[in-house]
Amino acid sequence: MKNRNGKKEKMPANRSKNPGSSVTAGVATAVPASRPGTPPRPGNPFAGTKPGGPATDHTEGARLAQEAIRKDPSVPENYAALAGALRMLAQFLRTRNPEGADNLVNMACAAAWEAKRRSTPALISGRTKQEVKILSAWLRTKNHLTPEASDNMMEKIHSEYLSKAIDGSTPLPLITGMP
Repeated sequence: MKNRNGKKEKMPANRSKNPGSSVTAGVATAVPASRPGTPPRPGNPFAGTKPGGPATDHTEGARLAQEAIRKDPSVPENYAALAGALRMLAQFLRTRNPEGADNLVNMACAAAWEAKRRSTPALISGRTKQEVKILSAWLRTKNHLTPEASDNMMEKIHSEYLSKAIDGSTPLPLITGMP
């Protein structure tokens, strides 16, 4: 751009016409520069909602999912969210507490199987399918089972661990050693 004298003028770094966005090195962003942190991902209200480490996030996610199930037990997606949070927490704790991690994975299996049972074949969500697939594969590899045997094992785990997973009768802090 030229000034009144006909000489080229340097443009300032932030030259956006939209005052609500920030421009850095020629790249515009829709998030204002003053907004701290990042919002949770769309479709996952349990991720990134609390500052802290991964175990704290997964524990809080499981608690939120348990509350959502208590409020409306007919929504299969809440069970899938619980299964995902428990599975990720178990994965995080595997090296520190293998027995507690196995207990968490069993509760995750029960929650995922309940999500599958409450869904209709035409309206099963991708998240539910993914959790059931991951947890069935874990059962098969850990116990050297066929797919049919893993389904039977999921039924057995479902009947034993579902109430623990939903009601929180085995408190997560006891398993994880966290507050």
